[in-house]
Amino acid sequence: MGTGRGSDRTSRLLLFAAVLLLASGVTAGGWTAWGWWDRVRAVHAAQERLAAEWAQDARHARTGAAAAAGAAGRRPPAPMPFGGAPQDGEDATAGDGPVALLHVPTLRLKLYVVEGSDAARLMLGPGHIPGTAAFGETGNAGIAGHRYPGVFWDLDELEVSAPVVVETRDTWLVYRVVDGSVVRPEQSEVLAPPAPGAGPLLTLVTCEPKLSTARRLIRQATLVRRDPAGGPRPAELG
Repeated sequence: MGTGRGSDRTSRLLLFAAVLLLASGVTAGGWTAWGWWDRVRAVHAAQERLAAEWAQDARHARTGAAAAAGAAGRRPPAPMPFGGAPQDGEDATAGDGPVALLHVPTLRLKLYVVEGSDAARLMLGPGHIPGTAAFGETGNAGIAGHRYPGVFWDLDELEVSAPVVVETRDTWLVYRVVDGSVVRPEQSEVLAPPAPGAGPLLTLVTCEPKLSTARRLIRQATLVRRDPAGGPRPAELG
């Protein structure tokens, strides 16, 4: 009889411990999920701020160009690249304003791109990877972004031949996806310049799989056309 009571007591203790472990696991998971969603919301809020900065700067550029043209009696000159070019001695990655606007129409994405791809910059949105080519220039321009909803969450669904458009202050750069892959984090060759004679590349980088940083999901696109910013929107954007 005593052995039976002891066995029952042990079973109750084990059940109680199991319930505590389950509850603590759920609580920890809840806090993890809350922190993740808090980061997602922070990126979306930063994108709203960048959108306002982009629009405000564009209005100032149009007003200033029109005034200068009226004073000189000529048509407005082409606008400077967004934010202006860095002067000698300045750090091109010092600012956190938008440097371009990334359109991925098949994924219904419109994202403001900042300069730099460190942790702080990627909490603002996708970032132009330092050391890679400027958008539209000879070489390989890299953009890194978090695998967050509304950012690069569905990048795996971007198919070969799909359009990707980078909007700068003076040019629409129309690319077509030519390759997709999954690589290890240390495989930086995906950011290497294209073969001699090949056109400019755009490489989009995010984490793979979702909710993990184990590997990197890659989509590469080649430049097929440049349209002036003052003209019609590219047909690829609808």
